[in-house]
Amino acid sequence: MDDPTLIADLFALVPVAPAVRDDVLARMAGPGRHYHDVGHLAFLWRHHLRYGAGLPVCAPPWHRLIASAIAFHDAVYNPLRHDNELESALLWRAAAPACQPWEVDWVAGTILATEDHLGAQPGRNMAPDAWQARLWMLDLDLSPLAAAETGFDINTAKLRAEYAHLDDAAWDSGRRGFLIGLSRRVTLFRTPVLATAFEARARSNLARELASVS
Repeated sequence: MDDPTLIADLFALVPVAPAVRDDVLARMAGPGRHYHDVGHLAFLWRHHLRYGAGLPVCAPPWHRLIASAIAFHDAVYNPLRHDNELESALLWRAAAPACQPWEVDWVAGTILATEDHLGAQPGRNMAPDAWQARLWMLDLDLSPLAAAETGFDINTAKLRAEYAHLDDAAWDSGRRGFLIGLSRRVTLFRTPVLATAFEARARSNLARELASVS
């Protein structure tokens, strides 16, 4: 569910002009958005604030950069295309945020990494704190897998609505492949705090959902 207070808190940290902020919010509210909407941003930000309290990810500069990555990571979304992450990263770069170049690069690279959360690896010469912050953002983006059963089912229905162009057979086939790929991973969450909070419940949801499409 959308939470205006959370969204305002999130975007207050994102160093872009008001017009850019309004553009991103308008994109998130666009037609065809059901799962990848403002509610998704609020969900991730709520988890960041709850589980990151007292950790380096909620201290400068990471708190601001993670807010920026959350705000922009699904800014461009079209289920018919395969370059959404690239276009979202380019939109972030075009916003000319008041960040240092390395910060702009970190946010853009983190957005690109959401294309394959579990396949992401640290960049060459990437500092340990930068990598841990990226892993944190990637784990946040997977945290809806650990929603309560009702919430998980609602998210699945929202995703199905976004893929309304697929018939049931194609949807079930793609969904099955996605679920099998996740279930075969040794771990779904690579940061200790979020693994403790979400791993078991996410595994339970995946097993239940996979049984329903097998």
